Amino acid sequence: MPVTIDLARQNALVTGGTRGIGRAISLRLAEAGARVAMIYRADDAAAREAEVLLAAAADRGHFALRADIAHEDQARTATSEAIERLGGTLHALVLDAAAGGAGPVAEAAPADWRRPFDVNVHGHVWVCQEALAALQPGAGVVFISSGAGHDPIPGLGAYGASKAAVNHLAAILAQEWGPRGIRVNVVSPGHTAMQPVDYGSLSEKERATVESTALRRMGTPEDVADAVLLLVSKLAGFVTGQFLRVNGGRV
Repeated sequence: MPVTIDLARQNALVTGGTRGIGRAISLRLAEAGARVAMIYRADDAAAREAEVLLAAAADRGHFALRADIAHEDQARTATSEAIERLGGTLHALVLDAAAGGAGPVAEAAPADWRRPFDVNVHGHVWVCQEALAALQPGAGVVFISSGAGHDPIPGLGAYGASKAAVNHLAAILAQEWGPRGIRVNVVSPGHTAMQPVDYGSLSEKERATVESTALRRMGTPEDVADAVLLLVSKLAGFVTGQFLRVNGGRV
């Protein structure tokens, strides 16, 4: 019998799920059979496009809710509403919403430092707390991290520190939620091209990135989505507390 990933009759919630990598994840989960709820911060047009895209792939009543998860009340309300609309159960939770920020630590204003932590860490704590009661035994939770969370990159101090906190938070939740049968893992994408790449006309910086990658190409949002799909599925039923780099073997 062929082995497939089937999420039929399962519900998924994806933060930051209407654009970029998050949209690719939402679509892949929908294609595998899940009903998907997406939380987004501000881009209504992108949210509507994502809803249409998922419906075209598999029309199971996928929907998007607007909320800035940096604000506890919005994070909790959106998560609670999403779960209610999904029928009260959750089988996959993907935490992709992110806030960045660049510049030397010494020059960072308080707001520049707070925003990445408010979204990447605090916001996802509120979502996780609100989702816990709905997560079913065997559910998969995946945090989307970044290379900046484990490699020190000058100019990405606040963002990198927040992603390092995400990595540790996921490891703690894997231990705390394991007895409930809930698995928690981290996916850390490498350099991911949001548009098709013309490898014949790369910039010097892009060429250096490709040449430092074992597979000699940039990643795609779909590469990340496939890894997430595996981790939330039963095929990864004994995998928790792990940190997976989806970076093509970049060194």
